[in-house]
Amino acid sequence: MVANNGVYRELLQRWSSKDFYNHGALQSPPDAQFFDTFGYFNPVSSTNTREGLLQLKARAIQENLSYIETMFERAPSTLDADFDRDIGQAGVDLQARMAALAAKLDGDAAFRQGVTDYIANVKASSAGVDDARFTMRYQSYVLRLLSPSQVFSSMLSGFQIASQSDQVVGLNIVGAENSGVAMRDYALHMQMFKFLKAKYPKVKLALHAGELALGMVPPEGLSFHIHDAVDVAGASRIGHGNDLAHETDALGLMKTMRERGIAVEINLTSNEFILGMSKEDHPLTLYRKFGVPFVISTDDAGVSRNNLSNEYVLFASRYPTNYGEVKKLSYDSLRYSFLAEGDKKRLIKALDGRFAAFEADIAASGKAISKR
Repeated sequence: MVANNGVYRELLQRWSSKDFYNHGALQSPPDAQFFDTFGYFNPVSSTNTREGLLQLKARAIQENLSYIETMFERAPSTLDADFDRDIGQAGVDLQARMAALAAKLDGDAAFRQGVTDYIANVKASSAGVDDARFTMRYQSYVLRLLSPSQVFSSMLSGFQIASQSDQVVGLNIVGAENSGVAMRDYALHMQMFKFLKAKYPKVKLALHAGELALGMVPPEGLSFHIHDAVDVAGASRIGHGNDLAHETDALGLMKTMRERGIAVEINLTSNEFILGMSKEDHPLTLYRKFGVPFVISTDDAGVSRNNLSNEYVLFASRYPTNYGEVKKLSYDSLRYSFLAEGDKKRLIKALDGRFAAFEADIAASGKAISKR
């Protein structure tokens, strides 16, 4: 029970997109409104984690979902002033400098303990989440707004966490991509991923890339983010991918993604709110036309005040489709997940049964109606 509805309403207006477009909210630019919310969450983001995951599970089951792959917490990081200073100098051997910092961190007992503690927290927080009808897996993530040493150390811990935990199935990078630090260091971050991916080749990457629109950054800043996430960092999935039309050799990029099976996470509500992209302006039309695999996702339902069911409704209402394609998208959300193969096969088999039962019910309903 909320004691003060006015305070609760203002909290939702500040901490989410609630009321933004009916002008009842405390207005700021929509991208700032979205990304600023995470700063508000930080003081409490590590409390009641298990209760939060169980709430996610309950809502997922209500939507008839059997699997969620969600981000958990930021991978631990360490500040190294020497690394930050060296990286900014001309002629520095980046590979050698990353190797030296990785070796230093591997020998740091506190850094190793951070990895161990993260894995233990995932295990404790997720107790009771998985059962016969529902499975949840997790991604750790890196914040692209920090100093180079903090980003690199967070990436390293993230790769190690995913290598040591069966529950943490991948690593991501987040934060406003149009911010000054993110734009300045984007190519550097992709080189860091490439370096660590070579050390930990089995770790999957789902990278937020190309969450940009014309006018947000200089035009040249739109030309390479998805490409570098795919060809430099080695991403297995791309989050958003909105600046596709501005990428250098967009057709070649889509061919590569199609051939490698690199799926795009489509976030219709989020992209419309943050970037103003919807309907025919959304690059989904291009990805779809050129056979690039895609999945429907929410991109922080708490901030966007939405759920996955509504994202499917938006897709079906805005883009001509049919039952077969919507059904395929349901399967693709498992096919392009980072689940272990055994779990993937188990959930796909269960989905076969769910669709068979659903289609039988529809057929029976149709027969009943035709007899009236």
